Amino acid sequence: MIRSAAHPREAGFTLIEMLVTLAILGLVSSLFAGLLTGVTQVSGRAELLRQDTGVAAAQRVLRARIEALAPVVRTDSSDAIVDALGDTRMFSFAAPPPDAHAPAALQFYRLTLSPGGDLVLYSASTLNDRIDLRDPALTGWEPVRLIGNVARLDFAYYGPDRFSPEDRWQAFWIDRPQPPTLVRIRLRFAEGDRRNWADLVVRPHATVNTVCRIMRSSGRCEAL
Repeated sequence: MIRSAAHPREAGFTLIEMLVTLAILGLVSSLFAGLLTGVTQVSGRAELLRQDTGVAAAQRVLRARIEALAPVVRTDSSDAIVDALGDTRMFSFAAPPPDAHAPAALQFYRLTLSPGGDLVLYSASTLNDRIDLRDPALTGWEPVRLIGNVARLDFAYYGPDRFSPEDRWQAFWIDRPQPPTLVRIRLRFAEGDRRNWADLVVRPHATVNTVCRIMRSSGRCEAL
């Protein structure tokens, strides 16, 4: 039986065919790698946007509440002292509730950092006689977590200095006849956290007329 000789192209790939195949595979690999890198970059940008949105949302809440600060006069003092108290780690003040809960009584708010690194805004109704609004333990207050993974929180207050006629930034705001003109909230996230918190500086609406004093008889800001 006579076998026919195999055609040269049936014996296997030629060198040119192998080179073309390798070139196509290289091109496909490059396209796939570029697509994978693009997906990773888009995912990273989406994560940063989500994180930035969380920071913006927390700042919006704080701005709305502090701008609405109510210059409530304390009833446990013989002097006309506004119930706004702050140091570098905590700020306490009175303000109306958010619009979603209106109409309702004034709320007392306290903004501070939890031991676990959460920025928390506590609130309690001024009409709830079961809550001691002077209790430093905040027993019965309702906490709202604004943002987490915070390493440091600093408050500062701008307004009249006790010892000079000029306004300046101060670390404490205690027993004053008016609220601070400006409140600054400076926050730093834990190491490795890529979020950025630009200094939040808020002016309470009650301090638009800064040359005044809250009077006990009227509860209003009257010219000095």
